[in-house]
Amino acid sequence: MEAQIDKLYKPLFLYVRKRINSQEDAEDLTQEIFLKLSKSDSEKIDNVKSWVYTIAKNTITDYYRKKKVHTEELEENIATKEFNNDNIAKDLSNCISPYLHKLPTELKEIMTLSKLKDIPQKEIANQLDINYITVRSKTQRGRKKLKSIFTECCTVSQGAKGSIIGFEKNTECSTNCDDNSKNEKSNC
Repeated sequence: MEAQIDKLYKPLFLYVRKRINSQEDAEDLTQEIFLKLSKSDSEKIDNVKSWVYTIAKNTITDYYRKKKVHTEELEENIATKEFNNDNIAKDLSNCISPYLHKLPTELKEIMTLSKLKDIPQKEIANQLDINYITVRSKTQRGRKKLKSIFTECCTVSQGAKGSIIGFEKNTECSTNCDDNSKNEKSNC
């Protein structure tokens, strides 16, 4: 049986490596497969090669199941943390108002309705009697312009998936924000 194991090691490792991204994990799993093989009742095994690949397939499946559980736990923790940081996003939205006034007139009204008053773009189009596509276009341009103006004065820290985890006003900026928009991590 040892002779068969020596012949199987390299092809089995390549089989595992092809399915696992990490070299170290593939090496560990290959060792684990041979450990499981050594614990098997060798007298009942007719075809060692077939048995080893069956063990390999099951071991790889178990590896990804464990990894998925670990990943889901991390995502839940991150989602909870981001949810708890809603106050930072609200504080930041309070701070944006002075920057909106720096936008060109054509963009200022649309961005105020869209971002501060949270009115859907279709409703804005109806209110202002403008084509919906024009509102979408101006909103997009307004966002880019507002981001450009805002990043000159504030540094925004983002977490996973673009969530805002903090912001801070740069010292050389002259724009003032509401005093009630301050929190521990932000002093915009």
